[in-house]
Amino acid sequence: MSKRRIIFSPRASQRMGEISDYLYKQQLSATFVCAYMNRFEIWLDMVLGEFPDSGMLMPEYGDDIRRVVYKEYSFIYRNMGTQIEILTVYRENKP
Repeated sequence: MSKRRIIFSPRASQRMGEISDYLYKQQLSATFVCAYMNRFEIWLDMVLGEFPDSGMLMPEYGDDIRRVVYKEYSFIYRNMGTQIEILTVYRENKP
């Protein structure tokens, strides 16, 4: 089984930017924020790259749309064969 490439939709990229902006506003160091955000991508690559159907199906969002949760953040995605598209990201207590 070949590993899938992870891509972010424009909406997901925007949400990731909002998360990092929020962390910067909490007066956290740039090094911390970069490492924190990088861990999201490493985790997604590890889990979804190897096990693309591991997320819970979310039929209310559409056919074959799934959700995985990491560090209180939900990642909504779809498996597109050779790549996984992250559609959006939200914090569990703040949709």
